[in-house]
Amino acid sequence: MFSMSFRRYWIENYLRVDPRDLSVLSVKGDSMEGVLNDRDVILVNHADRQPTSGLYVLRLDEDLIVKRVQKLPGGKLRILSANEAYDPFEVEVNSPEVDFAVIGRVVWFGRQI
Repeated sequence: MFSMSFRRYWIENYLRVDPRDLSVLSVKGDSMEGVLNDRDVILVNHADRQPTSGLYVLRLDEDLIVKRVQKLPGGKLRILSANEAYDPFEVEVNSPEVDFAVIGRVVWFGRQI
């Protein structure tokens, strides 16, 4: 576990989100390689849980994953990785058979050079 500090002014005026709705996560794995790399740091806006399209943190079963999300008709989402080694899949958002939740939208990332 770790913490990072960001200036409130930057969050409110550049990201245009409420700082209380943000959390910091570290990316693990290579599924988003080319967009987000292993050990990148992301800021997640928990107030934005209604995906249209973009990068989101999702809970699937007991795992947190960062993926590109595409909204489809009929209450479905297409979940895509940047790394072509990982196949896209679809989730029916309101299905009681699927343990799935949108945690929030990725609004910023940083990486060590």
